[in-house]
Amino acid sequence: MKVFTSNKIIFLLLFCFSLNGILSAAEMRTWTNLKGQIIKAQLLDVDGDYVRLRLENGRDSRIPRKTLSIGDQKYLEEFGGAEEGGFDPKAKITVPEKEMKFDSKTLKKRDDKFELPDGYSLQFDIIESEHFLVMSSGRVKGKDTAELAERLWYGMNFQHPGFAEKWGDEKKAIFLCGETTDYEILGKYYVDLLANSGRAQDASNTAKTWPLSAGAGMSLDSDTCDKYDVMRGARAFRADDKRRFQRGVWNPFPAHCIAQDVLNVQMGGAGGGAGSEGYFAISTGHGYYKEIQLTDETVTSLLDANTYESDEVVKAGGFDDGRKWARTLRDLVKKEKVTPSVAELYRINRPTQLTPELTVLMYGFARYMQSTPERISKFSKVMERVDTGRSIPVPAELAKLFGFETQKEFEDDWINYLKSTAFK
Repeated sequence: MKVFTSNKIIFLLLFCFSLNGILSAAEMRTWTNLKGQIIKAQLLDVDGDYVRLRLENGRDSRIPRKTLSIGDQKYLEEFGGAEEGGFDPKAKITVPEKEMKFDSKTLKKRDDKFELPDGYSLQFDIIESEHFLVMSSGRVKGKDTAELAERLWYGMNFQHPGFAEKWGDEKKAIFLCGETTDYEILGKYYVDLLANSGRAQDASNTAKTWPLSAGAGMSLDSDTCDKYDVMRGARAFRADDKRRFQRGVWNPFPAHCIAQDVLNVQMGGAGGGAGSEGYFAISTGHGYYKEIQLTDETVTSLLDANTYESDEVVKAGGFDDGRKWARTLRDLVKKEKVTPSVAELYRINRPTQLTPELTVLMYGFARYMQSTPERISKFSKVMERVDTGRSIPVPAELAKLFGFETQKEFEDDWINYLKSTAFK
């Protein structure tokens, strides 16, 4: 039997860790630049201000490091041995979803139809994009929503290393029901799916909220997922609701919902930490953040079937005018009529617990965590922690991930941000 000395063991461990970093860096991954262009390539090495990549066709490309996304910069630091500072931590952040140059030729209308299983007479036209299948019925067309979804996908990939790999090869299904009856049939399919899988309470809640909703997350059965090569988790919209489903790409309500969907993938996919303290606040806050940032308004309210107390469906939302959310909250915080608390946000896990002030605080918290490249980088680490730990870090740990010794220091920094003109 061969005996290793402690020095040899340490050497072998260091060698393994080093080899693991090299192998990770050599993997084919998605790279994004500041112009919105996306390529798949292997990292060869980092040479000062330049990065050498090997493209899928075998050719090598040498590109300036400063042209790459925030997520790519962090990847180079973690796996490429690059020094910190490729991206100015104090630089003014852009809105990648709007800055990217979108190629409309990537949207293709398919010849086949999307059909639900037997017993649910429903057909949809299909628009296929790189990461989504957008199904539409009636007079609704899916190209605008497909472009919005791809822009939101790009924004997440721009800021978070490894997002494209987490997403995988399957596409996400989005349903745009142009007729009320289509939305009702889709809802019945989902309620039946929940009931048949033993989730009676979820089926009951969905049966109550679905007819009143303008959109909702849902699941698809395994056979349908295999047939169309889509994820199990899908998104449905009542596209005949003219107030919440508007024309054009920058549509507030779909922006809110799809933004949550792509963040949930970054947090480890459907259920990655869901139900744990803080998950509802971070996910919902991000939805409102993207809705207001991209469309300058919010039309989203949340529904909750409070079946444990009554048969009523409770509705919750923020202040009336989304364009004034920041200004109104800033005044309330300055006058000490609202005291921001991370712990209080963490305790919220359903709409019935929300007040307008708490809803806007969730928005303000999401905006704070993504307000500078440095904070985005730390927010990305939090998302990785959620993915690996299957739960949201407790407030004290969240503070440390953002570089603070105590939770109070973290909250004080957040409060100072809410009081500043940077909070918009």
